Formats: sequence, C-alpha cells, structure tokens
Amino acid sequence: MRSHRAGVVILALAFALFGLVALALVWSGDWAYAALANANGVKGATFRSYGPCTFAPPTSCFVEGPISLESLLGWHRAWATYVAGLSSEAPVTFGRSTFTSDEYAHMADVRAVFRGFEIGAVLGLFVAAYDVAIARRRGDAMRLIRSGALVSAAIVALVGVAAAVAFDPLFLLFHEIFFPQGNFLFSSDSNLIRLYPEWYWQGVTAGVGLSFVAAAFVTAATSHIALRRRSNTYTPAG
Repeated sequence: MRSHRAGVVILALAFALFGLVALALVWSGDWAYAALANANGVKGATFRSYGPCTFAPPTSCFVEGPISLESLLGWHRAWATYVAGLSSEAPVTFGRSTFTSDEYAHMADVRAVFRGFEIGAVLGLFVAAYDVAIARRRGDAMRLIRSGALVSAAIVALVGVAAAVAFDPLFLLFHEIFFPQGNFLFSSDSNLIRLYPEWYWQGVTAGVGLSFVAAAFVTAATSHIALRRRSNTYTPAG
C-alpha cells in the first residue's frame, strides 16, 4: 500500500510537470494569442520605438505609433520561438529599436528558465514511464495511472483556484522565485507589457490549467474503463 501511494505521488508530479510544459508550448501558439486578443476586443496596440538620438541617450528618444494585431502576432511568434528554444536569436529590429536592453535581458532569462522546465518535463516523462513500468510488473499499472492522473488534476485545480482568486500576487511570487535578480518589473508603457498584458497571462494560465485538468480526467477515465473491462472479463480458476 505504501509503495502504491508513493508511486501515485511520483506519477502525479511527473505527469503534471510534463503535461503543463507541453500545454504551455501548445498555448504559446499564434492561435491562442489571436483568440485571447479577439475575446478581449484587442485589435492592436501602441508601441514605442527608440533612438538613435543626437543629444540624448537612445532610450530617452522615442516616438509612439499604433501597430496592428497582425504585427502583435508577429512579435509574439518571434519571442515564443526564442523562449521555447526553436530559435537561437532574439527578435531584432532594424533602424529604431522596438525593445529596450532591459526587455531583451529579461526575455533571455525567461528563455533560460523555460529551457530548464523543458528539460525537467523530459525527465518527468521518463520518471512517469519508469513508475508505470514498475507498477505493470505488479499488474497495477492501470490503477496507478488512474490515481496519478486524478491526484495531478487535483493539484493543478487547487493552484488554478488560487490563481483565480489571487492572480496578481501569485504571478508576482512566481517571478520573484524564478527571477530573483528583479529585472521583470517594467512600466505600463513598456512594449513588452503592451505585447503581453494581463489579459494574455490570465487567458493562457486558464487555458493551460483547464486543458491539463481535462486531459488528466480523460486519462483517468480511460484507465478506469480498462480496469472495469479487465475485471468483467476475468474468470477465477475453478
């Protein structure tokens, strides 16, 4: 019994790590950004462009202008591929700069943290597979998967409820933990904030969380059905 419980906890944590990172990649796509923008009535934004200036530092010489949702999607796509490791170069502009050096530095830190999560997700997948393989030798794999999926769904659901009640404090706590250098605070007129405002993070967080809980319930239900079928077809030896 204790071995089964330990296996459930290990599988739940490994499943949650792998599933959340995988779904974060899915929800980083253009489709999610466009859907969330449309749901919030966003058709574009106002961006600043910086320098060069003759008599002032580059960051103090700027002009503002409107950009379309299509342009926002282009910038999002460039940053998403960079953070996920699909591109080794951060997005660049020619002539006047769109993002400041501080914004580039923060996104480099985001890339490093997310690459760490990606490595952790791969390790989580191997741990989950190993955990299931051990349970399979005992004839307990389906029960382990069912319990692990339900526990992981409960964990993510609890975090989701907490985020719904206190999104801003949890969002700040997350950044303070993973970016202790403190370079994640930008003013409201930052292009990075205008590209990724609160409606984006709230929508993506909800989307990833709900998708994970749904996937976990499907996994648990599939395992439960397999267990029922096995018990119905099992005939004790006479």
